[in-house]
Amino acid sequence: MNLPVENKEISKLIIKIGNESLELIQNFLTKRVSKENLVAGLSRLQVEEIISDNWEKLTSDAGCVPHWQVLQTLQGIMEEFEYQVGEYGESTLYDDFKDIAVNLKCIAESVAVAGER
Repeated sequence: MNLPVENKEISKLIIKIGNESLELIQNFLTKRVSKENLVAGLSRLQVEEIISDNWEKLTSDAGCVPHWQVLQTLQGIMEEFEYQVGEYGESTLYDDFKDIAVNLKCIAESVAVAGER
């Protein structure tokens, strides 16, 4: 099964913003980036716009589940950051980091398999 062109494009986009978000979160967790810089950096990724622009694809194609998971995790971090960190501490971001990384791996594998065909 070949990955459709539009899936390849959205996959590349999600991999790009996912990797950028992982770097930001890692830098925050290791105290190399402030809370304000983390929030600003994540905001620059334009997650809500990507969700809006690709809503139909993301919600109707089972192959986009990992894409959706990455975007929803990032959106959740941005919307709930103050509460999560205030209530549970910075360690709550480790779970988000892991979820993003696992889903990015799934996306990358699907792109690699599609490239072999």
